[in-house]
Amino acid sequence: MEAFRTLAAPAEAEIREKGSRFYARAEPVTDRGGAEAYCAAQARAHRDATHVVPAFRLHDGTDYASDAGEPAGSAGPPLLQALRGAGLHDVAAVVVRWYGGTNLGIGGLVRAYSGVLAAALAGAPVRSATAAVRLTVRHDHDRTSAVLRTVAAFGGRDLERAYADDVTCTFTLPAATAERFRAALRDATAGTVEATEAGTAVIYGV
Repeated sequence: MEAFRTLAAPAEAEIREKGSRFYARAEPVTDRGGAEAYCAAQARAHRDATHVVPAFRLHDGTDYASDAGEPAGSAGPPLLQALRGAGLHDVAAVVVRWYGGTNLGIGGLVRAYSGVLAAALAGAPVRSATAAVRLTVRHDHDRTSAVLRTVAAFGGRDLERAYADDVTCTFTLPAATAERFRAALRDATAGTVEATEAGTAVIYGV
């Protein structure tokens, strides 16, 4: 996925259903590790709850949810559906339930879990994002101008340079332009300079 939307800030909402209290909280994340850490931290923060149901959706195609002790399919999948319905990626969410003494049934649980997260996301601030890569280029000093011109032409950002016997440049580009950048760099340097991938990144808009 090249372009997507994510949260610009944490979001939360709360409802009560037949005595049970449902509290939803969602937060932007950058990767699976961050999403798992967020969900684990929320579980620790709500040890007094009956259930802490986690879910996250990432722009790399990862979808995860757990029913966390609720009947199968009644809690985790409804959270994913709420995230999909909001059109958001790179978001981790939990819904915390304090049992109120009355069973809600599968349908009631689905409505409560999906509804409270949907309510949290409905008024949340969002921002655009673009999947990106970090690229590294090592080159001789006399190729510096050609390299920097090519980086600038492709909208490279977060440029870092290190000077020694040669020059090492690391920067961020939209993933969709990386191959065209590599070809342009070879053309600009007579085939003497190559770009290698140093990792993935995300470029955020407004």
